[in-house]
Amino acid sequence: MKNMMIISVIIIFTIVVTLFLFLKKEGRDDDMSMETYTGVMEPRIGYLELQVSNLDQSLTFYEELIGFQVLERDEKTAKLTTDGLVPQLLLIEEETYVERPLRSTGLYHFAILVPTREDLALSTKHLIESGYPVQGAADHQYSEALYLADPDNNGIEIYVDRDPKQWIRDDNGGYVGATDPLNFESLFAEINENTWTGLPSATRIGHMHLQVSDIEESEIFYVEILGLNIVAKENHMLFVSKDAYHHHIGMNIWAGKGLSAPPKHALGLKYFTLHFTEEEYKSAKANLDHLNYNYLENSQEITVEDPAGNTIKLLIKRD
Repeated sequence: MKNMMIISVIIIFTIVVTLFLFLKKEGRDDDMSMETYTGVMEPRIGYLELQVSNLDQSLTFYEELIGFQVLERDEKTAKLTTDGLVPQLLLIEEETYVERPLRSTGLYHFAILVPTREDLALSTKHLIESGYPVQGAADHQYSEALYLADPDNNGIEIYVDRDPKQWIRDDNGGYVGATDPLNFESLFAEINENTWTGLPSATRIGHMHLQVSDIEESEIFYVEILGLNIVAKENHMLFVSKDAYHHHIGMNIWAGKGLSAPPKHALGLKYFTLHFTEEEYKSAKANLDHLNYNYLENSQEITVEDPAGNTIKLLIKRD
């Protein structure tokens, strides 16, 4: 009965996500790679840094509601983790902050990938029982997801992947996604006697979704310069990845084309890290040099802005 009440409450929010996501994602006109994602490849998104208005408020949210652990903290900054070793989310309190303009580029959401359906069910149940507002939920075919925002309105997705063997591809090799209702009855059936104790240690940042100013410019940067592969594309959105994943970086112009970047001291995404092999890193650097693209390099770490003003740090994956 309790689970049914939770289901009834959250179904109300399911419709909301359709305002943010397309009903279907298909591949581009030319053929894409038919490489298969194995599910055991190394993470490509490392960590991200958010500028927040109140560190204590944000820590309460990310610890008590989302389930991160504090790895390090001082007066104005904190590093959060799920395994007690590797930072996944950095928070910095911006004293002279301004609200990020609604019609600006930047973070659409960052996505927390949990290992199992039960983990997603436990997080969903915990959030609903806490009374914190959930913005939506959806079955995307290759994943199941819950959506909400932190106290500074930074978008968050908590999701679990389906078995990659079940991911559907179109004739061009692109992934076919959906925004179907999430089956909460099936999801909550995954919960046995377990209770929510925070995010599991194997949790990672699965992907980033960005608001950009121009899809074509973004494609040149992420595909031709950085070397990621297109896995889904429409006029107003682009998904790219490595290792044949359904997407490591999503981009959209749903808020409009030609948006400006927010002020540097605005709340929201400061940067995120992208892990490359040494060969991929060298290739991206050569492409940046060839096009006279402005970037900074320090100890084999490249900091660069995409055409929309989103900052990425390219790191070499180490064994």
